[in-house]
Amino acid sequence: MYKEILVGKLVTLKGLCRNYFQSYHAMFSPTIRETIGVPKEQTFEETEKFLQKRLTEMLDNAILFYCIFDNAENKLIGSLELREPDFSNGQLGCWINENYWGGGRYQEALDLLLQEYFARSGRMSVNAFIKQKNIRSLKAHEKYGFKIIRAFKKDSIDFYELLFKK
Repeated sequence: MYKEILVGKLVTLKGLCRNYFQSYHAMFSPTIRETIGVPKEQTFEETEKFLQKRLTEMLDNAILFYCIFDNAENKLIGSLELREPDFSNGQLGCWINENYWGGGRYQEALDLLLQEYFARSGRMSVNAFIKQKNIRSLKAHEKYGFKIIRAFKKDSIDFYELLFKK
């Protein structure tokens, strides 16, 4: 069983719950929507449906899903999702609202998540797919220690597949 709350100096990761759905949707700025592929017209009801599915998967131990809270403001600022190893769709999904980029929040959130995952799962690696044009995300993952293992195209979008080994 994974821990429900992971506390760091800058951020706290809290397991997804219904109480966070509204705040999660509210953090979808135009920048975030474009970056992670959420349609501009996506309604709260559609976000709620997505999150309810994730909540069910989390409760079934199929995924880890944490909301990222900024400790200074105690405000939901993004999320991290870790699925079972999947080398066709990627294992790690994440985003942080652009008002909270920089300052080490993502590095700390990723570290909290991966420490918990490696300790509980016994696994030694994680993969992620990143759009090639998302240089900021690529650099953040490389800074943490992820390595590009291939470039590929999926649905007319250029991606990198990255791998992190403990």
